Amino acid sequence: MFRKEKPVPPATVTNQTEKEPSVQEQQKSTVIASGVHFEGNITASGQIYIYGEVYGNVVSNGGQVKIMRNGLVKGNIACGTLVIDGTLIGECKSESIDIHEHGKIDGSLAYTTLSVKNGGVFVGKAETFTKPDSEINVITFVSGEMITPLADDIPCNATGTN
Repeated sequence: MFRKEKPVPPATVTNQTEKEPSVQEQQKSTVIASGVHFEGNITASGQIYIYGEVYGNVVSNGGQVKIMRNGLVKGNIACGTLVIDGTLIGECKSESIDIHEHGKIDGSLAYTTLSVKNGGVFVGKAETFTKPDSEINVITFVSGEMITPLADDIPCNATGTN
């Protein structure tokens, strides 16, 4: 009670440099929670989890979109990986698409790899595509004029124009 207090030495300040957050730390997740009704377009990097309802387009720049059980998307989706355990009504383009046992898609798909688990439902049109890195462009020269390859159903004259 009557002790003499010893003086406390002043705190020393060290010059600490803050380290930059890693790429994984910089990526953020976007979550549309259960019970949320969102109208509009979503554009994000990283992962997007949809538990609620989204009426609009969803774009994840090279990231992953997951429509969770009871989640609903009425719109188009573009992403690196798409996992569906809820409902999608619309078009989607993704390198990898996984339809889980509670997943339902009504629309069109463009993909590199597709998996449908037992119980998953897909109604619509499906189209495969190759990665841009693996595509080969062939240019043919005829009489010094260049012809560029076009789709089979588009006529092309010798100058490469329509």
